[in-house]
Parts: sequence; C-alpha cells; structure tokens
Amino acid sequence: MIKHSRHSRRFAKVGLLTSLAMTSASHAGIVYSESGDAGQLTSTAQLISGSGSLTAVRGSLLNSATTDRADIFAVFFTAGTMFSATTTESSLAYNNFDTTLYLFDGAGLGLLASDDEIGSQSSLFGFTPTLSGLYYLAISGAGYNPFSAGGLIFPSLLGGGQFGATGPGSAQALSGWSSTTFEGGDYEIVLAGASAVPVVSAVPEPTSWLLAAFALTTCGLSRRNSLQKPR
Repeated sequence: MIKHSRHSRRFAKVGLLTSLAMTSASHAGIVYSESGDAGQLTSTAQLISGSGSLTAVRGSLLNSATTDRADIFAVFFTAGTMFSATTTESSLAYNNFDTTLYLFDGAGLGLLASDDEIGSQSSLFGFTPTLSGLYYLAISGAGYNPFSAGGLIFPSLLGGGQFGATGPGSAQALSGWSSTTFEGGDYEIVLAGASAVPVVSAVPEPTSWLLAAFALTTCGLSRRNSLQKPR
C-alpha cells in the first residue's frame, strides 16, 4: 500500500510538470534564444531583460573538448508565484542529451538542482519565492557540478531527481564548476512562473534636478538683466 502511494505521488508530480509545461508553452510569452555563449558564473550570466512572462529558454552546450559545458541565465521571479522549469516537454529538435538544471538566488547561493527526473531529462518544481527579484537558472550536461569556495554546492545528482543545496559549499556563492561532461547539444527549457528582468529607466538624482533647476534659473536671471541694461 505504501509503495503504491509513493508511485501515485510520483505520477501526480509528473502530471503537474506536464501540465505546467504545456500551459506555459501554449500561452504567449517570451521565448528567449541564447545570444552568443552564456557564461558559467553569475557575473557572466546572460541577462534576459524586457517585459512579460518568460516561457522558454533555448541555447546550446558543446562537448567536453570546449569550455561551453554550462549556461546561466538571469531571470525575474515574483514573490508568491510558483516556479517550474523542465527539459522534458520539448520537441525532438532539443534536449537529445542528459541535462541537469540548477537554480541560484540573486547572491549566487544554491537553491535547487535536478538530474534525471524523467528519463534522461530534468525538472525543477515546487519553488515559490518569498522575495521578488533576480534569480539565476543554469543548465549543464550531467556530471558537471557547481562549487563554491567551501566545496560542492549540491550532493551527487546523477539519476537522483531533485535536490536542495546540501553540499559542503552550500553556504557560499557559486565560484566555479568541477569535473567534466561528455553531454551536450541544443536545449530548450520550458518555464512557468518566470519573467524577463524589468528594464528600469535611469532617473536623475535629486541633486541633479537641483543643479539643473539652478542652472536654468541663473540663465533666466542673466538674460533678464541683460535686457534691462540701459543702452
């Protein structure tokens, strides 16, 4: 009976992921394509900016003969909106290799990781942020692991489903990647609960406004005085 209950929960989770992915793909939103090569650190992550919901991210990873073994993207989460990401719901043109997904907060601290949730693909699910802001989504080939100055951020992931950040380096920010991988190719990550990072127009500081107002006033007084001078 207990075994049956566990299987039921697993199939329910798979159904939820499928539903989220299909809903995300069927609604209008931003489908972002990697520009050049996204970096492997938060400092070199590719910022997905704009306005509106983000429904998919597409790109490519090469093999272990290159340095392109992981890509990181900066996205925006809204507090209270549940986030999911999956590589299982893509067409045959994508994800023909063993993928791993990672999620980091705005400071580069690990939150979640997933490998082989369904088949050879990966799904992150059930994350509801308490704070709105910038988060980092990473994809790599299986076996390529993120670490910090304290060590690996996540435990061994091969074939293990979803994990929290419980490795010895989990208390510190991402600083690099260890090991290697022979997995790579074109990928598509289908998303729900993510948005492009809003573009905020620069607003002059109060001091700048005061200086500008003073300059205009000075010009006005100077012009009036010059007009009032006797000839």
